[in-house]
Amino acid sequence: MRKAGFRTLMLALLMALVVQSTPTNAATATYADRLYSPMFITKISGLYFITDSWNHRIIYSRDVKLPIREWKVLDEYIAAPHSIAGNGTIFIAEDTGRDRLIVYTLTTKGFVRTQAISGIAGRPHRTIYDPATQKFYVLTSDTQNMYTLSVKDGHVVIDSKKNLPYMEASYVRSFSIIDGLMYFVSGPNQILVANYKDGTFSLQQKYDVPEGYRAMNDIKKIGSYYYITVYYNRFIRLKDLSDFSTAEDLYTKMGFKGVPYYMSYFDGKVYVTEIDSYSAIRSFKVYNDEISKVDVMHDYGPPNAAVLNRKRILGT
Repeated sequence: MRKAGFRTLMLALLMALVVQSTPTNAATATYADRLYSPMFITKISGLYFITDSWNHRIIYSRDVKLPIREWKVLDEYIAAPHSIAGNGTIFIAEDTGRDRLIVYTLTTKGFVRTQAISGIAGRPHRTIYDPATQKFYVLTSDTQNMYTLSVKDGHVVIDSKKNLPYMEASYVRSFSIIDGLMYFVSGPNQILVANYKDGTFSLQQKYDVPEGYRAMNDIKKIGSYYYITVYYNRFIRLKDLSDFSTAEDLYTKMGFKGVPYYMSYFDGKVYVTEIDSYSAIRSFKVYNDEISKVDVMHDYGPPNAAVLNRKRILGT
């Protein structure tokens, strides 16, 4: 049997062993008891965070498998947050629907909301903290601006705001730092690669993206492969961004039911959030480019009346 065929067979067998964690009362649960479009999950300084976007809140826990109703609430008055990043003390999340950023400081008594940075026009959509530069980076999806922020005396300040014309006024949902460069997912029918450490964000490379993959959500490099999530309903990996004909379908193999959104890596696993028509968080391990231990950690299925009503509260 060829290696690719063996990999497919093994992944199918693994899917048969996936542990489902859908609560029996998911259809009738209150919004506080379940997720609705959890855009992002991450781990920072021993704490797990979920941006429960369409429930307009951010929650956190010391146990990633704890039932959602038992997670602590960082903020439940934040309009459709997409991600959160932190340096261990200072944390920044997008108040996407209000075009601003919210800053939280971790103190000995817990989290304190310390700043609201307004005027980040155009839907701030993705925030990353980069230890190499000790700076935060925030991308606005509608206006194609990249904000660079730093922490001075415990206070977050905006260092620069750069418009990225090579995005061609397209809606760009995310970016990642890969091998010392910044990779922007395709909005303008291309994956774009830029310098960022010198503050110029000058374009270094671009890869054409075929139709069907252009509305990308996220990109990560894991092992030899680039992993890419796409709106609607595609999750793929490939070794060469110049050749999408080699893309391996992970969406079907892993049993996704909604839109695969942002990815993250912690605790030796890759985590992928699932949003829109179906809310869940999936994880898997990668060793020598082989995928194993596919799991569904939080599975809440289609939205119920409680979360649909919660989404309408802030109208975004």
